[in-house]
Amino acid sequence: MDASHQRRLRVAIVVTRNLSEHNGRTPILSRIVRSLAEQYEIELLHLPALVETRSIRDSAGALVVWVTSICRGRPLPLQCVLYASPRQCRIIAARVAETACDAVYLDTVRCQQLLRILRRNIPDLHIVTDFDDLMSRRARYLFENRLPFATGHVGRHMPRWLQILSESLLATPIAAYEAITLPAVEDQVVAASDATVLISCADRDQLGTRTSVQTVHAISPAVPTVRPPASDIPPRRFIFIGSDNFVHNRAAIDFLLHTWRAIRPQFTLCIYGRQSRNNLRAAGVHWHGFVENLAEVYQPGSIALVPAMDRGGIKTKVLEAWAWGCPVLCNKAAVEGLAIDNYPFVLPETEWSPLLVDPHGRDWASAAHIGHAFVRDNCSTEAFDHAWQECLQPAARRAMTVAAGQGQIGLHAADQSAAGLASTLARAGR
Repeated sequence: MDASHQRRLRVAIVVTRNLSEHNGRTPILSRIVRSLAEQYEIELLHLPALVETRSIRDSAGALVVWVTSICRGRPLPLQCVLYASPRQCRIIAARVAETACDAVYLDTVRCQQLLRILRRNIPDLHIVTDFDDLMSRRARYLFENRLPFATGHVGRHMPRWLQILSESLLATPIAAYEAITLPAVEDQVVAASDATVLISCADRDQLGTRTSVQTVHAISPAVPTVRPPASDIPPRRFIFIGSDNFVHNRAAIDFLLHTWRAIRPQFTLCIYGRQSRNNLRAAGVHWHGFVENLAEVYQPGSIALVPAMDRGGIKTKVLEAWAWGCPVLCNKAAVEGLAIDNYPFVLPETEWSPLLVDPHGRDWASAAHIGHAFVRDNCSTEAFDHAWQECLQPAARRAMTVAAGQGQIGLHAADQSAAGLASTLARAGR
């Protein structure tokens, strides 16, 4: 038998963000890291943005890459340019070669330049790119609705003047440029990757209208159920969770504040998550900031509000609320990508007012049970772990595993301790 089959698989995981931050996409990404570490030997690598390194050499190199892409008629999106330093990409590619990795995980389409270098230097390397959601679709939505393309987790590394410039004065041109350039780059990344993963089957199908779906997959997030719904506790408050550093959360918060000012519901609205705007006030709205313990957020009697302003991806806050036994009042965009047809409180925002003014007499407990059962049956950590472990396994090795009659992906259980994994995560977050 091939010696490569005898040893454990080596996987390089390339991330573009700090995994120690518990917001946005990082909880799912951290779960992927843990899942792969349970089965394979992992090498966790961080590809920094230009605003993180603040190196003239990195910026000059990325500028050359960008100008070259424009001259060739295939302009790179700005979010790809931010991670296009040839020097940083070569450092990671050299580390992948040095450690003889069998497979590489790339964090979103932003790693496009690194993907090109890896393909050129190690042609047979098994590469999986995790799109999370379809960024071109979100960019188009932002442009069509005149919303800024928020800098997100990168914004905290930017000088204040640059953040203001990109999110206000140049917001519309940037959103337009990203909407125009992202589709072609996404298609290029799909063509150059052995597998491409999206979190939503709806996004996968959208991408499938442009490119082959043979290597494009959808893997739902892992959301363990925490607490069964409490049938004997009546509703007593509304909650929303999300930082306004992300433009979709900001739009949702603005809608909820406007609603509370207009109709003055009898229940309070508690908003959780880090907020950058400190001058927003409305009667009956309480701000709680970031909290470590989600039990504080999803208290029994809470109804989660998710007025999703953009389609695409999967709104994990919906799944999270159901996992904690809480009902959710949401719109269609909030449940896109979830195969759930019998949930009663999926309504246009124009129909929310009667439920907010007087939530009594509604079967919130039944809705909570439906949502809780959906999470239990469709978002298990076991299915998530198996899907990602199989996705990162090269086809040749997978075929040998099947031929050898193995019932699980890989041959040996991971021997990396929890302390060792924590150390690895910490290094990636630097």
